Amino acid sequence: MFRKIAVVALATALAVALPSPARAHGQLAFSDPADQTTVTDARDRVTLYFTERASSVAFFSVTAPDGTRVDHGWSGGEPKPLEKPVTELTLRDGKWEPQEYRIGFPTVVAVSHWPQRGVYTIRYLSLASDSDKVSGEIRFDYQGPVSAAPADWQAPTSQPDPALLGQSAPSAAAAPTGAPAPAPADGGTSWPYWLIGGLIVVAGAGYLVLRPRPRPGGRPRTRR
Repeated sequence: MFRKIAVVALATALAVALPSPARAHGQLAFSDPADQTTVTDARDRVTLYFTERASSVAFFSVTAPDGTRVDHGWSGGEPKPLEKPVTELTLRDGKWEPQEYRIGFPTVVAVSHWPQRGVYTIRYLSLASDSDKVSGEIRFDYQGPVSAAPADWQAPTSQPDPALLGQSAPSAAAAPTGAPAPAPADGGTSWPYWLIGGLIVVAGAGYLVLRPRPRPGGRPRTRR
């Protein structure tokens, strides 16, 4: 019984220790404001920097503490060098290899007004150049001056494009600039080498734990 428990524990430890297939391309590098920070100025935009340009069908929203959306469209900006390079993994010839990105591609989301103080949420959903989804959210505490909505303001009700939700064939995402194109994925039909190696290690460890051990007299111990 104890040997079986040891095998399970060993397999779990190896699964945690082995590198996971990495994040998709086009991930968020940093944002302004950053997650879990405090903002005191009534800015008219928030900016997110990705390792690729956002897809043309990307979705962005900014939500006030009471659930009201205050985003007012988004646009791309001029790429800029990243202060801290971002490393993502690329599948090449069946192996996950690190690839470093040093250029950030901004997405500027306009903010119409700041109706109240409290925690605001930026949400994003896009497609990377390898068709993987890129999504997440950023929360920041706004403690600046409160402002009323513009006279002609209507809170947006737009929703993500069906292509982002997997309801139809995805639109082509913009190819990154200044970074090597990722190798095409193999469609999931071949196993990464690190997984095969991990299985071999687990099998070998199981054999060592469960194999019959010799008695002091040299005769193997049999199971009952």
